[in-house]
Amino acid sequence: MEVNKTKEEFYNQYKPIIDALLDKHALTVSIHDLSEVSGFTEAFIVAIAKSDLHAKTLKATVSDLLDELHLPHKVEGENSSKWCLMDAGHVVVNILSKDGNDYYRLDSLWEDAPVRKFIDEDEEITSV
Repeated sequence: MEVNKTKEEFYNQYKPIIDALLDKHALTVSIHDLSEVSGFTEAFIVAIAKSDLHAKTLKATVSDLLDELHLPHKVEGENSSKWCLMDAGHVVVNILSKDGNDYYRLDSLWEDAPVRKFIDEDEEITSV
């Protein structure tokens, strides 16, 4: 894994995934830069869905995008209403329901890693 990327280079590499999740109105999307703190992946993306149906839409959107980008990926929890994980090697995308997010608290796993968070506030996207 390449560790000498600037923050913007790192973010831009995963921008298509983030944009796809935001275009489908995920409540929040966060991207954690694990390039210097983890050996199993470089980026850890967490997206929160509004409902079970919305989670299915987000899952399908990301899966289709990963296919378009020719990124082989494995899916865990595809039929779960709380949490789905898509592992494409250098990026892991997690899609959770609100309940799943409250239960698993994935964002708290990597508190030491740099993170960029986006919030869909009535279709106005802000970066935190």
